[in-house]
Amino acid sequence: MSKKVLFPLLLVPMFLGGVDSTLFNSIAYDLPVLTDSWRLWFIDGYTIALASSVVLGSRLGARLGPGVTLATGLFIFTLAGASPALLDSAATWTASRFIQGFGYALIVSSVASVIGGLPETSERTLGYSLWITTYSIGAGAGPLIGRAFIGMDAYTMLFWLPAAVALVCGVLATALLRGITLGQASSTKVDVASSALAFVGFGLFVAGLQSHGAAIGRVLATAAGCLVLTVFCTRQLRSRDPLIDVRMLSFSRLGAPSLALVVSSASYTGSVFLFSAEADSLLSILPVSVLALWVSLGGFAFHKIQARFTAVHMLQVSLATCAVGLVVAAFVGLWPASFLIGLGVGVSMASGDAYLLGSVPPKDVARAAALQETALAVGAALGVAGCGGIFAATGSVVGTAVITAVIVAVVVAVLRCNRGVFKA
Repeated sequence: MSKKVLFPLLLVPMFLGGVDSTLFNSIAYDLPVLTDSWRLWFIDGYTIALASSVVLGSRLGARLGPGVTLATGLFIFTLAGASPALLDSAATWTASRFIQGFGYALIVSSVASVIGGLPETSERTLGYSLWITTYSIGAGAGPLIGRAFIGMDAYTMLFWLPAAVALVCGVLATALLRGITLGQASSTKVDVASSALAFVGFGLFVAGLQSHGAAIGRVLATAAGCLVLTVFCTRQLRSRDPLIDVRMLSFSRLGAPSLALVVSSASYTGSVFLFSAEADSLLSILPVSVLALWVSLGGFAFHKIQARFTAVHMLQVSLATCAVGLVVAAFVGLWPASFLIGLGVGVSMASGDAYLLGSVPPKDVARAAALQETALAVGAALGVAGCGGIFAATGSVVGTAVITAVIVAVVVAVLRCNRGVFKA
């Protein structure tokens, strides 16, 4: 198939994903159906489902073919994405977001499989570059699109328009990509039970971070989540074909960059949510929108400086820059803060990705990639839940930003104390 047809068909859903990554984070306080903790669940339901299903999606793609899986994901994304426009309760809205997150997990794993399966190295490089650029443009546009439609009192269009685009892409994917196969083993295990354990465990853990309910209930939810995740990890350790190889998660050459990816992703999504809480116009939301563009700049900067600095130094400095940006946001302003946070997040994500995938032999790249995608999705959910919970408890953007900066600084200190693992 011509790349002029293939790339747009793959990248339009990535643009939708980029828009979704910041759209509802930035307008959650303006959606009339959502109240109190439902705002956090509406955003986090999507990322919880994505984090627990993205690897399952790749397994389904190996069985069914990435074209079929992509079309299926797009149709699920369409139905779930349009549902809130027809529903009128916070619970049903949130349920639709969980389903939509599963649909997007199928989409992103299929796109990754198709681009990764291109025969020429130059084609794969171009595909990944376009993916990052398209996603970043969507993420930058998300807050602007959201604020524009909220300003016109037409928030239901935020559900209808992405669903319509996804539907068209799903029809085209069914017609044009159905026969794509990548020679993947059809015997790849589709471990639905492990995916369900990850979903339940991570969901309970995130519930404990959020601000609603009695304190004892949140503590019990966190404890139950940790218990279920322990069962999940035990199951993975005993499996010959684990969904996520948790043996790679010990604090080692792979554990350190994975931690950095989680914190970077959490800082990004948490910042978008936090700094949008008091925005009430296109002008006030603009620094949040520009944040996504600075993240792209950080990714570009990494590729220019990676030969001059070690991975551990780049991770430490970039995360420290992010922490400084959060403090600047609290006491100076959003414009300089968006640059510092975006640059720090962009460099740390790019360096974490490069080190994670570059530290394993070719036979383990697929397992490392699964770990990478899961780390980013986990961070996305934790960022919203954590910042949202702290903001609800303190009632202060300044206090929440400072507390978040301290948490990031602690992670920088942990990386520094364990910097020897990067030389192993």
